[in-house]
Amino acid sequence: MVEKIDFESIVETFPNAVILVKPVFTENKVQSANILYANPMLKKLTASEEIPSDAPLQECLSQAIENYGSANVSFYSQKCGLWLKMTANAIKENFLITLQDCSEEKEKEQKICEQKDELEKNRAELDSQLKNFRTLNSQLKFAAYHDSLTNLYNRAWLTSEMHRCITQNFEFGIILFDIDNTKDVNESQGHRAGDEMLRQAAALLRTVENENIIASRFGGDEFVILFKNLPARSDIKSLGDKTQSLFNAEGMGISGGIAIYPDDASDCEDLLKFADMAKFDVKKNGKNSISFFNSVMQEKFLRKLSIETKLSKALAEGSFQLYYQPQYNIKTEKLRGFEALLRWHDDELGWISPEQFIPLAEETTKIITSIGDWVMETAMSVLAKWERKFNFEGIISVNVSPIQFKQTDFIEKLIEKVIRFGITKSHLEIEITEGVLIDNLQDTVSKLEIIRQMGIGISLDDFGTGYSSLRYLQMLPLTTLKIDKSFVANIQNGRESNITESIVSMVSKMGLDTIAEGVETNEQLEILKKFKCNNLQGFLKGRPMPVELCEKLLSKD
Repeated sequence: MVEKIDFESIVETFPNAVILVKPVFTENKVQSANILYANPMLKKLTASEEIPSDAPLQECLSQAIENYGSANVSFYSQKCGLWLKMTANAIKENFLITLQDCSEEKEKEQKICEQKDELEKNRAELDSQLKNFRTLNSQLKFAAYHDSLTNLYNRAWLTSEMHRCITQNFEFGIILFDIDNTKDVNESQGHRAGDEMLRQAAALLRTVENENIIASRFGGDEFVILFKNLPARSDIKSLGDKTQSLFNAEGMGISGGIAIYPDDASDCEDLLKFADMAKFDVKKNGKNSISFFNSVMQEKFLRKLSIETKLSKALAEGSFQLYYQPQYNIKTEKLRGFEALLRWHDDELGWISPEQFIPLAEETTKIITSIGDWVMETAMSVLAKWERKFNFEGIISVNVSPIQFKQTDFIEKLIEKVIRFGITKSHLEIEITEGVLIDNLQDTVSKLEIIRQMGIGISLDDFGTGYSSLRYLQMLPLTTLKIDKSFVANIQNGRESNITESIVSMVSKMGLDTIAEGVETNEQLEILKKFKCNNLQGFLKGRPMPVELCEKLLSKD
């Protein structure tokens, strides 16, 4: 058995404070402890011979009693300024207490807790950033595949989805359409009204959508409906009819084309192109309808593309020709003059109608202006030759494109040619269409007045079929009015007959010369005589012919 003296000699050298205590109980609870012995380290550690705090001592002793003789408690001592670890071990009815400086461990523990808190904080921040990233990624994906104005899918999504359907060999169809007369809405009511119309269109399209029918905005006022897993051609036509009815009920017309994979094409670009061809065909034939693409449309498109390709080279290669159609005085049957008409023969395509190539030329200002300059140059050259060779006293009428007429140097070029060729100005007539009246009427009137002051005649073509009205006849310095062939063709009918007679009577009273176009029968001629129309032009008296045949005709007079 270790004697007290031996115990003390042993624990006095311990690096930790060692205290032998006897608990003091009140109502079976530890209230304090009497120190029976303390080694020198207690005083060294605490600068006192007392245990630094009663509360931890009571807690440690209570836990030791409950735990059958062993317990430990860590606490911070204000007195010592240290973290201390108190350990209690039972020795019979007494307890051996040890005090150990655990500040370093506590600091490490505190750092670990702080690091843990920092990690939790960083994890929370990272989770928040990931959430924001996922949200942003979702927003970017939505923006990448949706139209910002209508929130419908956009062209990128449509192309991607069509590629996916083709890859998986799903049969599908598309309806490509645009809203008729959108330009009129934008110009009359403003672009805000136009945007609202597009949003309204999107709302209508959502009503026809389902898991297989999805609408997208293709661009501008164009939309595409994708019909996946298409059961039959009749189903997509029914969808088109339903869509058209919805739009018509809201006062909007739509023109569209249908193309089907794989029946019409095997890739996205051709499907969209063919649907657009069908749409173009609808517009050309009156708008507000939806039709299927067919191979005839492709042939027309390829011819149009070929014409566009050859058009820019035709003038340089000398492919254009001027033909001249005679005009006759109805009463005297004498030659009034000729209308110069542009003709184009291509070695590959044959004769190409002006109705085909003139609108294409007018899509490019440079091309139509160059062609117009050549026509005017050639016609004046022929007129100058006829004046010298045949003492020609008639008129050559030259058509001028609205685009050519609106060029700022048109009058300057006209004057230069008149002077250079030395023609009699009254023998030249500028023929305009109602297209020149659409934009700047004041500028048009100013130019026409200069032309009239030069002594050159001015003829208005296709009167009664477009924009013209009595107000224009009063404003424009015209010399001649041409009655459109559509009236002459049906002149036997009561309505066209009355209109034609009224036009002739009205413009004659205004002092204008009148020419009826497209006269092909004697019956039409007799009616025009009755109406006292001045002149005629048409197959009845002469077809357009090359300059050589015209000169044979002039040499007989």
